[in-house]
Amino acid sequence: MARPKLQHYVTRAYLEGFLAQNEKFLVCYGRGLGPFRKQPDELAGQRNYYAIKNPDGSWDDRLEHTIDQSIESPGLPIVKKLASGRTRLNWDERNKLAMLMAFQEARTPATRARVRENMNAFQERLLGDVWAANPNQKTIDLVGKNGKSVTVTLDEMTASHTKLVTDDHCFEIHRLMMGHAFRLAGIFERMKITVYFATDADFVTTDTPVIRVFTSELPLGYGMQRPDIEVGFPLSRRAFLTLTHDMKLVERIRNADERTRERLLAATPEIKIRYASNAQVRAFNRGHVRHAHRWIFASRELDWAPELLAQPSVPPKVLDLSTRDLMHFQSVVAYDPRIDQLEPLH
Repeated sequence: MARPKLQHYVTRAYLEGFLAQNEKFLVCYGRGLGPFRKQPDELAGQRNYYAIKNPDGSWDDRLEHTIDQSIESPGLPIVKKLASGRTRLNWDERNKLAMLMAFQEARTPATRARVRENMNAFQERLLGDVWAANPNQKTIDLVGKNGKSVTVTLDEMTASHTKLVTDDHCFEIHRLMMGHAFRLAGIFERMKITVYFATDADFVTTDTPVIRVFTSELPLGYGMQRPDIEVGFPLSRRAFLTLTHDMKLVERIRNADERTRERLLAATPEIKIRYASNAQVRAFNRGHVRHAHRWIFASRELDWAPELLAQPSVPPKVLDLSTRDLMHFQSVVAYDPRIDQLEPLH
């Protein structure tokens, strides 16, 4: 049997939820392209995207099969359940949804590019500091996972880094992204869920369906520890999900005795239902389009999409704040949601 060469970073079954009734094609826009129409299985994919190239030149497709069987197959029914209006979830369902959302954030080309930008910044700073101290230094001592020191040459370190940031088919880039997803899922499953339902307008989705928005004006920090974070995820053309921290619950858990803390942690987090006005749908859509890496997918043509796609994408950029004594990097938040929330509906 021939192996599938086109491997999707946004799955067909998810994209089908954005089709207009009785339609087989999504309306698509790219940066400088569109509108054009494609079927969901033709979108959001790259050749051998998850495949690891073996030394003999053959392809190892186990990661794609694992994502299909362990992430998508369990998680997509929960997405469809929420989108249909059935919003009561048990812990098992929350875990499946959290895993799906976490892997969806981690698996996109946009996230790969951001991780590589961070790694390049770290590598440049590290080698710059080493050579500034000793231009003739050839090796460096690193601390391994077992706590033992390992000596590597700077040439070896540079070669390993170059492979990681240029080769989409090396094992290490997949390990980094999947490890990030598992850690993220543990946070997502404990956050408050709000599901917004649209009645007249349609939500869109993009090649980066899971985004992070911050409601305060703090410019630095992109991590999940920020109390003002809002994770956005379109469920279908008529449903949109957000995740937020329950800071009141966090405070109660922090101040509770052990027995009360166990009871609070065992309770499933809150799920709210809201009905979105056309203006709110438009605000969610514009925010998502601003975060798109290259592509957006909609049920119908959007007269405002080309203008936004002509602007740069707004994922955070890495900022090197290192000093002589401390290596320190931060992410610069590049999107203020008020730019869309305050814009009047045409």
